[in-house]
Amino acid sequence: MSNKKTDQKDPQALFQQFSPTLHFETSVPSSKESWFVIAEQVVPVTRDAFWDTIRRWTLEPQLVIPPIEKAEIKSTVQVDQDDHSGDSQEPIETIVRDLIPKRKTKDSVLKEQVEYFENDRESRVIYKPLLTGESLLPFYYPKVKAYSFVYDSGSNEEFEEERGMLRLEIIPCEPSETLVTDPKMQYALKAILHKLFKWCIQTRLGYKKKAQHDVLVSKETYQLMYQNIKSKYGPQLVANWTEKTDPKKFVYEDLAIASYLLCLWKEEEIKTKRKQTFVDLGCGNGLLTFLLVSEGYEGYGIDIADRKIWPALCKENKDMLQVKALYPAQVSYPNTEWLIGNHADELVPWIPIIASKSGEDCKFMVIPCCFYGLDGTRSLSLPESETLGKYRAYTNYVKEIASTVGYICEEDYLRIPSTKNIAIIGRLKQPNHQNSKLNKSIQIASQSFIPRKTDREKEEERQEFLKRPKLGK
Repeated sequence: MSNKKTDQKDPQALFQQFSPTLHFETSVPSSKESWFVIAEQVVPVTRDAFWDTIRRWTLEPQLVIPPIEKAEIKSTVQVDQDDHSGDSQEPIETIVRDLIPKRKTKDSVLKEQVEYFENDRESRVIYKPLLTGESLLPFYYPKVKAYSFVYDSGSNEEFEEERGMLRLEIIPCEPSETLVTDPKMQYALKAILHKLFKWCIQTRLGYKKKAQHDVLVSKETYQLMYQNIKSKYGPQLVANWTEKTDPKKFVYEDLAIASYLLCLWKEEEIKTKRKQTFVDLGCGNGLLTFLLVSEGYEGYGIDIADRKIWPALCKENKDMLQVKALYPAQVSYPNTEWLIGNHADELVPWIPIIASKSGEDCKFMVIPCCFYGLDGTRSLSLPESETLGKYRAYTNYVKEIASTVGYICEEDYLRIPSTKNIAIIGRLKQPNHQNSKLNKSIQIASQSFIPRKTDREKEEERQEFLKRPKLGK
């Protein structure tokens, strides 16, 4: 018996259907004059799902093309669809928009015309750059005169009600250049068709994004700060990276976290009329501390072990990064306004507690990663379900601790290259808050807390173990 109906309801089975037919090296003319078919893929959605996706992409192109910051709609002209016959060649809607780049000092604004077509068989959107004079296409834009997405519903015999053919078509820059031979261009075109395929299915399934970005800091404010910090520090840090880790991930991740914190702190400065002070607990490579200090904020980082890159970051400020094994029940930072825990392992659940002991004005931000409990081990039992993953369960655990010590927790999803990207922030406290039950739990946990071993210590233990004589020899 066929499992067709079951497969169509199973999201994973729907997404796995992507296997496009590519025509990069074979010239395949379209039914529309001057156009050529580049790729096509059957998609298990209705025409409405296609249009819902396309209209969202028109308003928010940054969802599709990361180098774009946003679109500004300059004009919209609609034609009453009743005026169209089933085979009309005129657009039902024409939109002119400006594509605003993130790198404003390097990339120029691109004006683009977007046209929607529809007839009895197919729906089509055409994107056409409106270049003036000697202006060139930006690096992120396909090197074509125009490109188009088509949803072809076929005849009743070809496709079912929830099924159609997606096609990607282009008008080449030169009539003789109908093939796509550049590997980068091939990859980009296939990727954008894949993205359209996935988004159409998500629309069919009623998918709503769970992650809520830009809750505490507006997207525009953050992006302006990030572009500034990235251009100011990024190239030099990547070029001089001495750690074994991938600089393109770790440098740009910390640039993003620093940018977010700086945006938060700028808001605080409006109230306090001065820059914030901080301690970065479990600072790791020290890069986040370095960036905040370089931007004029007073603070330092602490970690259980130093890193190769520390001397280059510290330079004349030798106390900026410090080696200490912390016993969190015994420490507080009464003259500090912010405690930071960026993937700070066993210190993460303790940071709200340490902040609460450090004074009424002490705030915190933690980005949980590994699932450590208050006892410093990873033996924590977390509730899981189909709707509640382990990471969400752990962030809820940390938030519960913070709420119990009196903080009103806020949450944001950071724009960083990591799946562990939830920031928990405590800026406000409940007045006159006391919790004797938590105090008892802290006392018990602190007695068993053992700082984790450093990678260096683990390697030394491994080498010692290897030196031991083997049994039977």
